[in-house]
Amino acid sequence: MGSLDALFERLVDDAAVFPPGNAAVSDAVDEHRVHRSAGYAPLIGPLVLPDTELATASRAARDSAPDGTPLPISVVITSGAGGLTALARRDLPGLQVVATEIALRDLADLRGNAQRVVAAAQEFDPDEVAIFVELPFQPGWVAAIEVIEAAGLSGKIRTGGVVPDASPTADQLAEQLSELIEADLPFKATAGLHRAWPNRILNERGETLHQHGFLTVLMAVEALVDGAGTDQAAELLRLDDPGRIYAALSDWDDATVTRVRRRFRSFGCCGVTDPVQDLVTLGLLTGLESVR
Repeated sequence: MGSLDALFERLVDDAAVFPPGNAAVSDAVDEHRVHRSAGYAPLIGPLVLPDTELATASRAARDSAPDGTPLPISVVITSGAGGLTALARRDLPGLQVVATEIALRDLADLRGNAQRVVAAAQEFDPDEVAIFVELPFQPGWVAAIEVIEAAGLSGKIRTGGVVPDASPTADQLAEQLSELIEADLPFKATAGLHRAWPNRILNERGETLHQHGFLTVLMAVEALVDGAGTDQAAELLRLDDPGRIYAALSDWDDATVTRVRRRFRSFGCCGVTDPVQDLVTLGLLTGLESVR
């Protein structure tokens, strides 16, 4: 496997049921199987589902796979740490839980909240289920990072949303990435990473949303790992020159790719063919003329 193949392997988690995609669960299950049999399948991670929809997803997965092949999923816990415990004890025919995602919500005690999540996470075999803990960028978040890292779990950060103030600025995102890398905490990102470089779109209310680019996030991570400061990382996050992006990533060797992906594990996207198509257009993903 070449450097760029490894860079994009299982990079894009399929979050079709989440906003703004809002796909029905049964449709998302069927479409996910299509993604996993397509030419770009190596880029696609698990189907991301809320824990409130697992019964529906289990039925749909069994109906869509007569041979019994389980569908790999990442489960978003919609409650507290107890939701992790409940998930560990559920039987979900047709589904294979490969990851879970849970947000810290106790903003007054993020460290204590993280400790409760760590305790509940012991219900899972870490070799079989990755656990991503969403860390709000709030006072006390560094202490929570320390707890998560010490327990061998992974982090999760929010890089966008469906309202204008949900997306961090380049400076804020650079600071978050710097803290995660300083702590050596692997992480995934969620929301707003549909395209390769920064862009602007309109939401359903006609408001302008700023979206970060998934390739520029990769570039910022690489720079920070290599010792760059947050100002340089922020400049990379603002980069919207496809030629410069292509030139930079084309020059990455296997060691660079390994360093970056050891930290930045994946990102959730409600339309997984968007980032794949950008890679095809840039010439970073060969063998496919189009994915639309």
